[in-house]
Amino acid sequence: MAITFRQLEHFLALSEELHFGNAARKLNISQPPLSASLKQLEEHLGFALMIRTNRSVRLTEAGVVFARHAARLLSQLTQAEVIAAQTAKGSTGRLSVAFAPSMLFRNLPSTLRRFQEAYPRVELMLHEMNTADQIDWLTRHELDVGFIHGIPLPETVEEHLLETERLVCCLPRGHRLAGRSQISLDQLAGERFLVFAREYAEANYDRIAALLAQHGLELYSPYKLRNWFTVVALVSQELGVAIVPASLARMAFGDVTYVEIQRQEAEHRISMICHRESGNEVVREFIRFVKASDMGHASPAGWDGNEG
Repeated sequence: MAITFRQLEHFLALSEELHFGNAARKLNISQPPLSASLKQLEEHLGFALMIRTNRSVRLTEAGVVFARHAARLLSQLTQAEVIAAQTAKGSTGRLSVAFAPSMLFRNLPSTLRRFQEAYPRVELMLHEMNTADQIDWLTRHELDVGFIHGIPLPETVEEHLLETERLVCCLPRGHRLAGRSQISLDQLAGERFLVFAREYAEANYDRIAALLAQHGLELYSPYKLRNWFTVVALVSQELGVAIVPASLARMAFGDVTYVEIQRQEAEHRISMICHRESGNEVVREFIRFVKASDMGHASPAGWDGNEG
C-alpha cells in the first residue's frame, strides 16, 4: 500500500511534538489511530522512524532525514494547491515588494519567480532597500510588502515571522581560529569587529554590540558599511572579523568561513511585513503564497557543521 499524505502529516506532527498525546491533540484525533498510522508507515518503509519508551519519544537518524523531506513534500503540495486555485481565480493587479539585500540567499528570488508564474497578471514592482526605509515606505502606503531583518515595529505594521537563526562568527579562511567547530568570543579579544553603520539597521547593530559588550569587546566603527555583503567581502580580505546571521553561510561569497559561537543565544529574525490596514487582496494572496512556500516553512535555524 502506498504512503498517504495523511500518514506524512501524522508523522510530521509527531516529529515536531515528540509526544503522542500532544501530536494527537494537534491533529484533532485520538492516540490509537495515530500510533497505527506510524506503524503502517514504518512497515511500508521497512525501518523505524521513531524510538518510543515509557519516558520519551525521539526520532531515529533515518526519521530525522525522512521528516525533513516529508516536510518539503507537504510544503510543495500546499503550494501547488495555492498556485492552482489562484491561477483559476485569475488575480490581477500591481504589487510593490521591497527586500533587504540578504534576502537574495533566503529563497526570495525563487519564491518571486513561482509567484509570477502563478499570477501572470500581477505586476511585481521590486525595490531593494534596508529595513528602516521599508518600514517608512510601508507606513506611508508607498509599499505593499517588505522582507526585513526583525526589529521592533510600529502598531500599523503587521509582521509574519519567516525564520529565526543564530548569530555566528565570520572569519577569514586563513584565520588562526578558522578550523574550529566552535569558538568563544573571549578568544577574539583584540580583533577588529566589522559591521554595517548603525543608521542602516539600529536594532541589529545594537544586538551585536550588546553581545560583544558582554565579553568586553567593541565594534569597529570607522568603516561606514551598508550591508552584510560588504562586511563579508572585507572579512575575506582580512580587514577584520564579524558577527553575522548563520544563513550567510549558505552563499558561496568571499574567502571566509563561519564558526559557531559557544554559549550564546542571540538570534536574528527574518520577517515579512505589510500594513495592517491594507485592503489590497493581492497583498493577502501574496502573503498566503509566501507562507506556503519554502520561505514560510523555514525551521528555526540552529547550526550544523555543513554550513561553514
